[in-house]
Amino acid sequence: MKIIKDISIVIISLGIMINGVSAEEEKSYWDKITDVVNTDKIDEVLSDISDKIDIDDKEKTIVNKLKDKLPDMISTPASYMVKSTSDMMRATLANDKDLAKEADKDVKKIDDNQTIAKDIDQYYLDLKKVIKKIDIPKDLKLDVKVYMNPMLYILTFPNGAIRVNSGVIEALNDNELLFLMAHEIAHLKNKDYKSSYRKAHAMFAVEDAINILGSGVSSTSNGLLSSVTSSMRKSRFQKDEEFKADEYAVEVLQKNKIDKKYAVDSLEYLQYMNSPILKMHPTGYERIKHIEDDL
Repeated sequence: MKIIKDISIVIISLGIMINGVSAEEEKSYWDKITDVVNTDKIDEVLSDISDKIDIDDKEKTIVNKLKDKLPDMISTPASYMVKSTSDMMRATLANDKDLAKEADKDVKKIDDNQTIAKDIDQYYLDLKKVIKKIDIPKDLKLDVKVYMNPMLYILTFPNGAIRVNSGVIEALNDNELLFLMAHEIAHLKNKDYKSSYRKAHAMFAVEDAINILGSGVSSTSNGLLSSVTSSMRKSRFQKDEEFKADEYAVEVLQKNKIDKKYAVDSLEYLQYMNSPILKMHPTGYERIKHIEDDL
């Protein structure tokens, strides 16, 4: 009975993630479940399942067999169905270990194509001095490096890797940089990357489900649904996750006796410069208003 109950929890959670439309609805449904079920318990069950399944391998095997055995007219929609199912599984089964493994590969590829500041370079020393002002949770292992790159951009990965372009360090003062770094660390601390990964693959699953219908769906509705899923992926994090990360970052400023105006200044500057940092954070104006009015 315990196993059945655990699997039921997983199925309910999957249904919520796939069918949720707005951040507010998703949050309210999730809250209803977590009132009675600890989220760590859900992740534990999902992790146990994930360890026994190689989703990529299974998907490739099935799709290749479909293409070999069936005519295109049947194998194509069938392949989309398999891909949709596998993305639903990824959305549900993603765990910290899986995300860290993927991030390790991504970070290595990017590092290999960037000039990394040495530990004795002033950019790195300035960044290190700022990060020392943040109380890093003991279970969070950071790997921070500076890219010698003028673009205003910060990359943060679920394995704790943070890559800060020298352009950011040069453009902002220490207080503004402290806010940005605390914001990024808050996303790691809150494990927002896990939920964003799950939502992204849920959207992939929806898009593949749309493709299964093919000509049975009018081009207008097909395009509309695809644009909805695309726009939902443009923001890496939901608005409430951004607000929570900002709240943590403002708390860090206050603990260091720094005025929250530096948080606003940093966001306003990045918006003015049309910084790529905010491309994944399309709620910039709302974030500024939240800091000014509510914090």
